[in-house]
Amino acid sequence: MKWKEEYATGIKEIDEQHKTLFAATEGFRQVLKLGCSADTFESFLEFLNLYTEVHFDYEEGCMLSRNCPAACKNKKEHATLSTFLESELRYYRKNGFKPRRAVKLLDVIDRWLESHICRIDVQLRECVKK
Repeated sequence: MKWKEEYATGIKEIDEQHKTLFAATEGFRQVLKLGCSADTFESFLEFLNLYTEVHFDYEEGCMLSRNCPAACKNKKEHATLSTFLESELRYYRKNGFKPRRAVKLLDVIDRWLESHICRIDVQLRECVKK
């Protein structure tokens, strides 16, 4: 999935963080096509978990400070994705690398990114303009 300017929130730091996530996801997709190793997958999962922790805290703070009407929904969706990613990391550590599961993970992330950013995060634009 590629970044599109229509995903911009109006907050440079958030948009740059989103771009980083899009790039990492696309990069992992390419590595997976080339024959991903378990170490690469584990690093990707660890990145996702750390990224979401840092990014979600920052974004949630921005929404709250700007009285964004989507702040509560945003926090709930963040919690859902965080829980999912933590469970994927636990599954990997218990069961090892499964290429099909890695592909499904990318699909979930892509759908979530497009849905979440387009429905929730972009609501920040109007709050930033005020």
